[in-house]
Amino acid sequence: MKNIKRLFVVISIVLLAFIGTSCEENCSFTPNPGDYDPSTFDDFADNVFKMLVGNDELTLNYYFENPENFGLSHNEPSLPTPSVTSGYSVLLINYILGKVNGYKYEDLNDDQKMTYNLIMNIIDNVNSKTSEMSYLSNNYLGSYLGYQAQLPLLLSEYKFRTKLDVDNYLKYLDLVPETFQKYLDFEVEKADHGYGMSDFVIDKVVHQCEEFIKAAGTGNHFMITTVNKKIDECDFLTDEEKEAYKNANIEKVNGPLISGYKLVQDELPKLKGRSTNDMGLAYYYDSKGNPIGKTYYELDFQETVGYKISLVDAEKYVDDLLKYYEQELVKYRNLYLTNEEFKANCDSYQLMDKTPEEQLAYYQTVIGKYFPSLNYQPEIVVKFIDKAMEEHFSPAAYMTSAIDNLEKEYIYLNGSSVLTDGVYKYNYLYTTLAHEGLPGHLYQNVYFKSTDANPLRKVLKSSGYSEGWATYAEIFSYEFLRGEYMDEFIDYLIFQDEYTGAMYCRLDMGINYDGWTLEEAGAFIKKYVPQVTDEAIKATYEQLIEVPNNMQTYFFTYFKIKDLRTYVMNLTSSTRENFDYITFHKYILDCGPAPLRFVEEYVKSKYE
Repeated sequence: MKNIKRLFVVISIVLLAFIGTSCEENCSFTPNPGDYDPSTFDDFADNVFKMLVGNDELTLNYYFENPENFGLSHNEPSLPTPSVTSGYSVLLINYILGKVNGYKYEDLNDDQKMTYNLIMNIIDNVNSKTSEMSYLSNNYLGSYLGYQAQLPLLLSEYKFRTKLDVDNYLKYLDLVPETFQKYLDFEVEKADHGYGMSDFVIDKVVHQCEEFIKAAGTGNHFMITTVNKKIDECDFLTDEEKEAYKNANIEKVNGPLISGYKLVQDELPKLKGRSTNDMGLAYYYDSKGNPIGKTYYELDFQETVGYKISLVDAEKYVDDLLKYYEQELVKYRNLYLTNEEFKANCDSYQLMDKTPEEQLAYYQTVIGKYFPSLNYQPEIVVKFIDKAMEEHFSPAAYMTSAIDNLEKEYIYLNGSSVLTDGVYKYNYLYTTLAHEGLPGHLYQNVYFKSTDANPLRKVLKSSGYSEGWATYAEIFSYEFLRGEYMDEFIDYLIFQDEYTGAMYCRLDMGINYDGWTLEEAGAFIKKYVPQVTDEAIKATYEQLIEVPNNMQTYFFTYFKIKDLRTYVMNLTSSTRENFDYITFHKYILDCGPAPLRFVEEYVKSKYE
């Protein structure tokens, strides 16, 4: 899903329960490649899989229709809580996951090699960061990706398959006040160490809480209407049980859930004025005076995009893209002035005229020319989020389905983003549905979960791969319109999105790594968008401060996937017209949501 954070897996806590021997005795043991028989690798991976997903009930509910089929059992509900990464937990992670070093990579099959890569990637990411960086990475309260902004949808979509699920849902509501208190306590701790939340973020979070609480005062809160409807649909409950559960839901939504949001509303403003930095990560220094913000941004960038590339090289890469696009802009301006057909296409075009459901059905009929077929066709359900959530929700979202559910897939639309006076914004919706649906998130998830890949690969998801693929799919969707519009206009639509993406990538780097001020960021934006308002510049600046590297998740990764395609096209002496898109896309999809450096390595191996 586009804007929902990875909720799952507080790994250090889980590892404590996983170890069966004394750490003091064995933690220093590091196996050598070849120490372990490759025939035992799948059992090792299965243990890691159970460790990562088997101790969190929320994970089980979202990822598995039948967790027992994976050797998993239910747990007492709990919500993620923040903490500073300790040296002990890092040691434990290296001890448990480091056993992967005992397997000789060359002796593993393709599925095992990718699983190996994913486990090693966890180790590398954990070892690269210091404990103090936890204050920069743990943003449980935030206006854009904060847990308080995402939790209502997550809970309203909690799957009711058994009575235990309904009971657990109610327990989650009870947990909200104490969990939010822990988030507040951690924000105090962050402020005490010089990493306090900026006032503008506090104001936005408090506003979100106010809106959520206000909706409860109407007596028609979506957490009540949505969940009570789901309870009515539970055929495993008697009528008496349904009434009891619906009443309990009303009581707990108006009770502990709302009180948790009131707690944040009342307590978070007390931290105003304690932020030491209202600009990018570049302005954070650790307790020893080192530029921890820049270091963290670079490490987070590498983890996000899936490449071990320095920021110096990444900035040069994006700068070169921008220089190229500036030349392309001149070409398209001249074309607009000299080509009547191109001008007519630009001045008046509508990419679709269908309902969301009809457009998704259309994509199902046209993607076969470019993308491998799916093993099954799920029912796709399109829903609109409640109006109470519109202001703080993304334009659309694909809700990741259980890996053993091959029946229904859900896409959520934000009416405030895709509608104007009740009429669809067709051009915007065209690419949005391609991103969230087909051939984007939904298609990629359905494709990969229907394979026989190791289950660990289906739950350890690289956001850079997922969003990079979805952005690639979104921009690729213009290809479906060749023939309806002239080729130069389709190329122009692609150019526009790429130019904008490159600009945002560089802006994010400038603010968070180079330390651009609001004025410097504004000057950069106006170079590309002269008509932009100061208000829009400020909003963009604050967003990139609050969620650094978020833009890289979408666009830098997109550019790397496109680079890979260009590489393969050149290697195979192919043109746009005769390139074997299906095979190329299949190789990427077969990798699953892995860091892109591993995907690139795998794809190139298939052609070289």
